[in-house]
Amino acid sequence: MTVAMRIGLGLVVAVVAGVLDGGMARLLMRGVALATEQVPAFSVEATLGIMLIFSITAVPLGVTAKLTSRRGARLAAGALGTLMLGFFTTSIGIQEVTNANGLTALHQLGLGACVAGLAAVVLLQPWVILRLVNGSWTRPALADALPSS
Repeated sequence: MTVAMRIGLGLVVAVVAGVLDGGMARLLMRGVALATEQVPAFSVEATLGIMLIFSITAVPLGVTAKLTSRRGARLAAGALGTLMLGFFTTSIGIQEVTNANGLTALHQLGLGACVAGLAAVVLLQPWVILRLVNGSWTRPALADALPSS
């Protein structure tokens, strides 16, 4: 497989991971809006923008993982993407949480659950990317798994 093809496949993995993780984050953001008693009005453009940010931050690991199996390079690329994504989500999240005053205990519990879910999505994005790159979501057929005699 050529380098250009590996880079292209890494970009495809980044886009798929960005759509999956960005979609999940968008649902959790809707939960944050509901928990803070705001009107959850999200446009299609904003949802695509969230997915784009998640895809862009997935590019370093997606491409690196397709080019090399070295753990150090993958760790550095994954850390770079996660730190970038963590910065964006933290800065936006802090603005939303500081505007939430006078919430009931149930709303605070919902807000905490959504914030924890968003943190999990950000921290698990490298795992999702590596699962997509390695193709380990499929199992070999029984005939392929058995040794031939």
